[in-house]
Amino acid sequence: MSFSRGSMSFSRGTRLFLLFWWALVVLYPDPSVLVASFRNIAEPRADVAAVSALAGRLPDDPREVEAEVLRRLPYATDWEVGGVPWRFPTAAEAVADGRGDCEARAVVLMSVLAAKGIPYNLRNSIDHMWVDYPGKVPTANENDALVLADREGGILSLRLPEDFDLRREVESKIALFWDPMPWARRLLLALGLLLIPLAARRASAGALTQVARPRRARPCGGGRQSGVGRPSPAGKYSISS
Repeated sequence: MSFSRGSMSFSRGTRLFLLFWWALVVLYPDPSVLVASFRNIAEPRADVAAVSALAGRLPDDPREVEAEVLRRLPYATDWEVGGVPWRFPTAAEAVADGRGDCEARAVVLMSVLAAKGIPYNLRNSIDHMWVDYPGKVPTANENDALVLADREGGILSLRLPEDFDLRREVESKIALFWDPMPWARRLLLALGLLLIPLAARRASAGALTQVARPRRARPCGGGRQSGVGRPSPAGKYSISS
């Protein structure tokens, strides 16, 4: 940001920062939710204590465990559960919520499998998370061709998905992040993203006007011109400086 005679001009970097700040404030009124989510997804942990009561009532067949976890935690978007576009809860938070998206259900499922001593592998595609285990049957949304990230044995490994469709991914992101967004938040986001560039442009235009405006010449010597002859008391002329 720069200043010129009382006017402000915004650099491109400043404008981008203001746009980013506005989007963050609208989407995450409590930024700690986003910080905690990044921490949780960086190192997802099975929480046996959080699911001990649930695990004790479930059978030992992992396929039946998965079916029961999905039944007990109905699918809901992060907008519906937490009022934000994305969050990664802990197993304890997901159990307390009683519903959640694929990440919430996956972290609960892997915690139950860990409580039962059943091996598992947490996997990611570009837009989905699921838990793999011995005997799991691949589905259209959960198969090797879609895998972007594996966390087998707690070690993260990345690879390019064999099955990638850009149109499918874009439609999925719209359905996940935009469609469930409350209209009031959409309006706030749109207004800020529209008005901030306009305000910055007007401020910059004002600064340029101030710089381009010509300055009025000021006379020297308080209005008297230097070097003008004037008569001396003796009738001669002297030069004033």
